[in-house]
Amino acid sequence: MTEIHRRKALSLLGGGLALLAGCSEPSDGNGNGNGNGTENGNGDETESISGDLPPYASVLPTNDTSEYFYGAIDVGTMDTLLSDEGAEAGEEPTDPLVGNPVVVALLCSFGLSQLGASAGFDAYVANNRTADGEEQFVYADGVYALVGSYDRESLATDLEAAGYTVESDGDPYVVYADSESGEIVGVSDDVYAYSYPNGSDSAFDPVAAVERTVATAAGDREPKHEADDDFERLLRAGENGGIACCLYTDDDAFASETLSDDQASDDESLQFTFDSVEGANGIHQQLAVTDTDAAATASAVVTYESEDRIDEARLESSLGTEADTVDVVTIGSRVEIDAEYRGEYARE
Repeated sequence: MTEIHRRKALSLLGGGLALLAGCSEPSDGNGNGNGNGTENGNGDETESISGDLPPYASVLPTNDTSEYFYGAIDVGTMDTLLSDEGAEAGEEPTDPLVGNPVVVALLCSFGLSQLGASAGFDAYVANNRTADGEEQFVYADGVYALVGSYDRESLATDLEAAGYTVESDGDPYVVYADSESGEIVGVSDDVYAYSYPNGSDSAFDPVAAVERTVATAAGDREPKHEADDDFERLLRAGENGGIACCLYTDDDAFASETLSDDQASDDESLQFTFDSVEGANGIHQQLAVTDTDAAATASAVVTYESEDRIDEARLESSLGTEADTVDVVTIGSRVEIDAEYRGEYARE
């Protein structure tokens, strides 16, 4: 996955996750633990989930890969992170309950900086009808997507005036290309999506990836959660306020190389750390900073193909290691982890 330079992470952490306060509130819960027990295909009891889907679920496209990753952050939170000018270097988080969402914030920060430097930035600003802070910024399937409300027809006019050419026109959406930068932009009434060629992955097609995203948002393609019941249950079980991230596979368990590829590889980078979920087939994480006594809260839902695959000891020894309090609950073939942090996460 995308590599994040350590100095950027340390700058963010040095400013304290209190930067999120006032912008990031924990949700009231997504219905964890309030469903009725049902039997899955392996005869293990699982629990139906009645929680809400995240507001950006309709933008997450299906693709041809077994494994799926996305990260999301509300734009109000991101604005606060980007506006801080006094952050100093801090300690790198060793707790993946904090570290993985922080990498999502950095990944989205990088994506927003790319948007700001693009030829289409003025068009995006002029035609964004979303109230300040209410947009969701999502990274999925190699595409950055701002989920909100846009004047699609005016966006199309302004992008063409900026030199973008039409790559694909699906009626409720349009996909454009910028010949100078290689940027691909897709627009619909609900999403402004963009991507770039990936020099390290020649198989990645940014035009196809952006079109999948905007076509899904426009209702022309089936979103991932409608095509995969297990993925939908994972989304409904997880919390979604503040910063969220999700790694999922439709196989029985993650391939070992998927988890090892997400580890920090040297002293100059900070990457996602998912080795705690070996044997699982899904993890959904969330991080928020609050005005309550628990200055920061983090949660994770880890799902398994069956109960006998659960390694609760591995999860307890890896997730929430920097927290003041941690609760771990097993429900059928999933484990829910909730942690509270104080100390350096407290507001000034």
